[in-house]
Amino acid sequence: MLYKIFTAYIYLQTLFCGCGPDRRNGGFEKPGFKYKLERVAQLDGQIQESSGLAHASDSSTFWTHGDSGTPAELYRFNLEGELQQTLPLELQNRDWEDLAESEEHLFIGDFGNNQNSRKDLQIHILSRQNHTLEGSLYFSFEDQMDFPPDKNNLHFDLEAFFYYQDSLYLFTKSRGNNMQVKLYTLLARPGTFVAQLQERLPVSAMATAAALSPDQRQFAILGYGKVYLFGVQNGHINLSGKRHCLKVGRTGQAEAILYTSDNQLLLTNENGKVFRLTFRQ
Repeated sequence: MLYKIFTAYIYLQTLFCGCGPDRRNGGFEKPGFKYKLERVAQLDGQIQESSGLAHASDSSTFWTHGDSGTPAELYRFNLEGELQQTLPLELQNRDWEDLAESEEHLFIGDFGNNQNSRKDLQIHILSRQNHTLEGSLYFSFEDQMDFPPDKNNLHFDLEAFFYYQDSLYLFTKSRGNNMQVKLYTLLARPGTFVAQLQERLPVSAMATAAALSPDQRQFAILGYGKVYLFGVQNGHINLSGKRHCLKVGRTGQAEAILYTSDNQLLLTNENGKVFRLTFRQ
């Protein structure tokens, strides 16, 4: 019942919620450029609840994985949605929520935290060459003291991250009042760490995935019905620079995003739909 209510809420939000609140409260600019959203494929039925995206070794296929309750597997698919490879992993999928990538590694974010109560947040680090596990990163948030916190501080759910210059950048999904996204950083290596809070920004959509552009001059945060675009300032990742809000209302419960070029993004939702978002700046 709760799942059906949440799904209905997401459907209504993606259809009717625009970027006005984000411009008023979060300093987002109205885009002065054109953008186009198109549906390009339906994922193979074996790929359930696509919740992360990364490039495969070739330029025409991509990795994804399922959400909590699905097998601990990576799936490689093409732009027609066809399943090319299933890669079982000797891991537990408690709540895998996003994929990040570097030249040498894939990072699996097992850090979904719907109740804001997890004390076992972790990121698994795989070799891109042979997909073996090279270690895991265990972490906590530096500003979380209660598990769960009170209802006015439910800002520790996490579904979005990417890799940049030896670090992982985490973007939280707010579930309480005072909707916001919080940016944390971690060193991208095995061990036990405390995620350091860098910034926070009011937003009106829950952050469900994040990605960095190939030229490393822009990053995107996916929300239900919206894509937030941020400029990278002098090589620094932050939330305070120039930013735009794009409405993408037909994407439904979209949970994964990936740059396929500097001006094009690939999105997938939990119903297996694949979208392409193209923009010109």
